[in-house]
Amino acid sequence: MTKRLYAVINPAAGQPRPVLHTLNSVCGGGGVDWAVSVTRRSGDAVRFAQEALAEGFDVVAAFGGDGTVMEVASALMGGDVPVAVLPGGTANVMSTELGIPGDLTQACQLACGQGSTTKPVDVGQAGQRTFMLRVAMGLDADHVIGATREMKDRYGELAYTISALQQVKNLQMARYKLTLDGESYEVEGATCRVDNSGNFGHGLSFSQKISVSDGLLDVTIVRDLGPTSVQSLVSDAVGHRVPNSDAFHHWQAREITIEADPPQHVIGDGELWGETPISLKVLPQAVRFVVPET
Repeated sequence: MTKRLYAVINPAAGQPRPVLHTLNSVCGGGGVDWAVSVTRRSGDAVRFAQEALAEGFDVVAAFGGDGTVMEVASALMGGDVPVAVLPGGTANVMSTELGIPGDLTQACQLACGQGSTTKPVDVGQAGQRTFMLRVAMGLDADHVIGATREMKDRYGELAYTISALQQVKNLQMARYKLTLDGESYEVEGATCRVDNSGNFGHGLSFSQKISVSDGLLDVTIVRDLGPTSVQSLVSDAVGHRVPNSDAFHHWQAREITIEADPPQHVIGDGELWGETPISLKVLPQAVRFVVPET
């Protein structure tokens, strides 16, 4: 049972929600000592989570989008204090991956130890940066860049779909050179992604085979966006046999280097990281999350 909970709140994430009222009702009613800090800029969530750890809180909750969750998680890596996710962003992909309810009251109840346990989760690392969900290049990166804050405020999760449709018009193929656990590959494709999580928002999963706790990263390159490739991706996402394995390439690895010709934008958990080349590795079971009991 949670005794002391510290909540890091990102007020700029998603749509306005009564998070303080809900925390007060659930934590106060459950006898949980709680405190909050409100972020104002990138990096605040990391600092607040570190302070909570030093002050002896036994759970650190993140209210916001996946970026806020990643900042809090990065501060708690390698320790026993878990992250509790309070979904407050636009897509809330990590909460979906972990089975966290979208209802804020129910998520707060889990954070307070009601019907919850903890689960170890892998973290990806690229230099000094870490990621929970994925790193993407090509179309998968450009459609995130194109989903502006104005679009997300107006359309919610649909903003990413609108942006993707716009980006397809200017799609540029690339030649990818990969080094995966020492083995080299060269392939052409429309987009490349390195996944730690199979979920990507909108209530959809990229693949049923991807796990956040298997100690591996999943590399996928989609050859093109023709009907065969799309059909194969959809079949794989719902767990069916893939009708054409040549439609996309898939590998699993612990250490990865990716080059692209021409160079492509790189997005890590929704944030622009620069351009290829990029090197990544997995940190197995690096952080614990509060999840529902099964």
